[in-house]
Amino acid sequence: MKLVIVGCSGSGKSTAVRRILKYTEREIWGLWSEKLPAAEGLPAPVYLHSYRAPIRYNEENRIGVCENRRAQSFPAVFETLGAETLRQIPEGSLVLLDEIGVMESQATQFQAELFRLLDGNFDVLLTVRDKHTPLLDAIRSHPQVRCVSAEAANDETFCQEVAAKL
Repeated sequence: MKLVIVGCSGSGKSTAVRRILKYTEREIWGLWSEKLPAAEGLPAPVYLHSYRAPIRYNEENRIGVCENRRAQSFPAVFETLGAETLRQIPEGSLVLLDEIGVMESQATQFQAELFRLLDGNFDVLLTVRDKHTPLLDAIRSHPQVRCVSAEAANDETFCQEVAAKL
């Protein structure tokens, strides 16, 4: 199963994923992003974390910064940490990518690994922003994915049904 949960920032995409995952005991592989609060006079840093590694906050996993609702991305981190993490996921695994947005747009190796997962023998839970970019549009229109809004994905019955298929 490949499920894409779509919504704006704060719409409940990550909450829906957590609700789905509470009904499965499978190991989780993949990546999640975290935006920290901005320090006085500085932009808010955004970090990329692996589900299989300790949480860190350094230059090797800082994927960008946000200021005044505008993002500046550091694609090299997606091309190194991001692509390598996705490349190491064993076939048949449950993969969670929370969330794909606009920062990944210039990371071609990362995108290639992402689409390898979508094309391959993996169960994928993916949250994406509701913006229109070539990458996000390609994910939402991928022939193997089912897209659902964050609102619909937060229904408890829906969460149980999805988890049963994972």
